[in-house]
Amino acid sequence: MAHLSENARPLGRLIFDLKSLSELSSIKSAEADVWCLLLPYLTNQNNSEIKNEAISCLVDLAQRLKDDSVLTILTSSEQAAEIYLQLKPHLKFQLWVVVKLESPVSTPGVLPAHHAALLVLSKYPDSLKHTRTRISYTYCPFCERTTKDYGGKKHLYHEYGTLMSDIWRDISYKLNEFPEQIIQRLQDLFGILPHKTLKVVDLRKISGAVFTINEPPAVYSNLFKNNDHEIARESKLIHQDCLLALREMPSESIDFCFADPPYNIAKKYDNWDDSRDLKEYFDWCDLWLSELARVLKPGRFCCILNIPLWAIRHYAHLTKIMAFYNWIVWDGLSLPVRLIMPAHYTLLTLSKGPASPLPGLTRDAHTPLELNSLLTLKDDYCLRASCIQSRKKAGIQDQENITNLWWDIHRLKHNSKRVDHPTQLPPRLMYRLISLFTNEGEIVLDPFNGVGTTSLAAEKLDRKFIGIEISSYYYEISKKRHLELRSGIDPFRKNENVPNAKNSRVKRLPKQKYKVSKKILQLEIKKIFQKLGKIPSREEVRLYSEYPIEYFDQYFIDWGEACAAARTTGMTEKKHSGTRNQKHHPQLKLFENDQDAKKS
Repeated sequence: MAHLSENARPLGRLIFDLKSLSELSSIKSAEADVWCLLLPYLTNQNNSEIKNEAISCLVDLAQRLKDDSVLTILTSSEQAAEIYLQLKPHLKFQLWVVVKLESPVSTPGVLPAHHAALLVLSKYPDSLKHTRTRISYTYCPFCERTTKDYGGKKHLYHEYGTLMSDIWRDISYKLNEFPEQIIQRLQDLFGILPHKTLKVVDLRKISGAVFTINEPPAVYSNLFKNNDHEIARESKLIHQDCLLALREMPSESIDFCFADPPYNIAKKYDNWDDSRDLKEYFDWCDLWLSELARVLKPGRFCCILNIPLWAIRHYAHLTKIMAFYNWIVWDGLSLPVRLIMPAHYTLLTLSKGPASPLPGLTRDAHTPLELNSLLTLKDDYCLRASCIQSRKKAGIQDQENITNLWWDIHRLKHNSKRVDHPTQLPPRLMYRLISLFTNEGEIVLDPFNGVGTTSLAAEKLDRKFIGIEISSYYYEISKKRHLELRSGIDPFRKNENVPNAKNSRVKRLPKQKYKVSKKILQLEIKKIFQKLGKIPSREEVRLYSEYPIEYFDQYFIDWGEACAAARTTGMTEKKHSGTRNQKHHPQLKLFENDQDAKKS
């Protein structure tokens, strides 16, 4: 699938196919180089001498990089986490891009691996410098409309596609083959000055280029013991600080631990400071993470949701006391805060000792809710109700088993689906996690239960639950929602109330009746823009528009929103509409003038 990078000058490339790690030091580092290291994907148990040699070579390269240089590393998730921990003193973390594998790597009883990690690190401390790059729309193979339903906002989107995110599912990586699509994208993404050359270094055939030692702690049962407290027999909600509550719980009493902690990114919670000193934040995280490891039963799983950079830090702590199991990726596209949109949210999964077979992959039969949670739509099928119904009538098999790349669960963006909490998770995410990692009757623990999404999903799936919440306000909401569930009322239903809490920093407008739709007003400004040849000011709209200026003042958050349609082309959801003329987009013929040279 194509991409479009604005004003890009594709980088030339140099390819180095090395026979030994020591050869890496012979490649000279020039000013503002972009590097791509291709490392083995699967991790193996290796002796520490080989691991140390590989780390030393990478650290040496990081130290030799010139100012304005960028280092990208394509490998598996576990190796990516280990590598960044070693390179952190020398390079700045910029992105963890997820790249879909062409074919999932399957192991019986284990969630198939369906993605590779592309670490993006820079020598410079500033924000990443790159082109504005768009990914072309995908289309439903049945109805041939865009996979995403853009509804009445098509006039606000670009005709070619949406801004790139940090999850690349439109291209794929075939293990053991040269990743041409990825390399081409990097040539274009960094096709701006001062960059000129992409150096591709293939280390995949070198046995020593493995950076992880998969040696979990030998003894778990003696690491944590506290059996002075009675094991919970019934579900319960606890209003208490999570550390205090966890310390009162007996060891090895929980079947599945899930945590979605505050991310320390200044969200406005009821009674929590989400902008702590970073060391203080992670010291606190280490305490409750260790408690989760203690209360978990041997062989069972703990899953931590966080942004990739923080997940690496959790990985560093937890792999001292637990065994790494999986790096599940949730494509949970968030609000655009940069030119590469944040979509990668990590579900870092570890087991206490050797992992048991996954219940969701090995039990004999599923309930309907479990089965629905463990299936995903095949790539590109849309969620339009009319198309789903038509596919069903036509007998189209549009579902398949899940892997560790979850793209089909969407955030709660509409207030009608949210209660008064700024970071409420979608119920489907919790249905999937609980269905995958537990069986009926087992105990699910969430130390940051909030307004009850985890505990409610557990109850609907006939699991026991322990939900801990420090906020009395959120705790009371969760109690009320559980009472609703037991009274036959769906706690995840749509409602008319507008929550006070917000999941973004964008100002919320009061409810009002629009005399003219916002779309018509935005297209009106676009007409004025076309007449004037520039984005009109408020005064110019007052002069030239047929609509009162008060409509523009009252119906939009700010002038930028009012002018949004004038800043883009608009799009159509039809696949064969002819609105995207590829002759107008020379970048679609990717890198025709690429100056390739191969060295070995």
